[in-house]
Amino acid sequence: MTDAGLTVPATERRSGALELFFDLVFVYAITQLVTLVLADTTAAGFARAGLVMAMIWWAWSQYTWMTNAVDPADPVVRLVMLTAMGATLFMAQAVPEAFGPDGAWFAVPYMILRLLGLGLYWWGVRDDSHQRKALRTYLPLASIAPVLVLLGGLVATPGRTCIWVLALAVDVASTVNAGRGSFRVEPAHFAERYGLFVIIALGESIVAIGVGSTGLERTAVLALTAAACFAGVATLWWSYFGWVADAAEQRLRRASLDDQGRLARDLYTYLHLPIVAGIVLYAVAVKTTLHEPGVALPGWGRFALAAGIGLFLSGFVLGNWRATGGLLGARLAALIAVVVVAVAGAPLASGVLITATVAVLIVALVIEAVGLDAAED
Repeated sequence: MTDAGLTVPATERRSGALELFFDLVFVYAITQLVTLVLADTTAAGFARAGLVMAMIWWAWSQYTWMTNAVDPADPVVRLVMLTAMGATLFMAQAVPEAFGPDGAWFAVPYMILRLLGLGLYWWGVRDDSHQRKALRTYLPLASIAPVLVLLGGLVATPGRTCIWVLALAVDVASTVNAGRGSFRVEPAHFAERYGLFVIIALGESIVAIGVGSTGLERTAVLALTAAACFAGVATLWWSYFGWVADAAEQRLRRASLDDQGRLARDLYTYLHLPIVAGIVLYAVAVKTTLHEPGVALPGWGRFALAAGIGLFLSGFVLGNWRATGGLLGARLAALIAVVVVAVAGAPLASGVLITATVAVLIVALVIEAVGLDAAED
């Protein structure tokens, strides 16, 4: 992922207005995920929220693969995607109650969202025999998972949790099996779509800063803590868009046609999930920190902070290893340091702890930038 820049052909497709509009309902879904986490801060609560996060991610990612192969300007595509947006809105509304008595309100629209996307994908490549052949390695298993989600929504927890874990396992198996197919992707469009979802998640962190400080007494401590939290969001943005986003796109562009689909799956569908999940957990830590910046974070708050930054960094470390076979030493060291800071910083005020965590990230990025400049020289 550390290759030099490439020139994108002028004719290469970029994200369209329909796709950007489609993303708006997922902005709401991410906001609701933060609410779900804060509603149950036990270990089981974090695990269940992570499960819902993965399910939502799989739905969005499925549509990204579809729109990469299908023309969103087609009237049928537009109509189906707008219908899917309605289903996503109902699904997002029900996220906080996904494991409650009204779990079907999450499961039914989720199933509709997924099956609409799969059907549209198959219909949209009807004139492309190569894509259809590849899609046959994915669709049979992928069609089972949404039905399992519906079944899970009709039973009580813990049965619901077990069925939804099975559904996610089937989804993962479907993409593993799809590795046998030779999927073709448009690198610029594909990379841009996933980068936009990262921005969606970062936007939730900014919202968390605003919401978390609303109604609180304006003090110097609150202002400094909010500034540190925003510096964290900016640092996460820089970590992704400073060079990694372009490097990943370049790697995808240079991959052989036979390996392109597998690389896209690994770098984006798989390894962007911990990046996005990490940002969501950071938003949870930010909300908790701003509520009482002068008080030490509870154990679950420190977990959200350490796990959030740790997951975020792990996506890059694993992604670079998949793309180049090398490790990003500065980011791996930062991952370890953040965990140590979260554990050792238990007595610290939450504002101080989050400032120290952001400082670790900034130092790692500076070290990394110096190393990249030296490598170029």
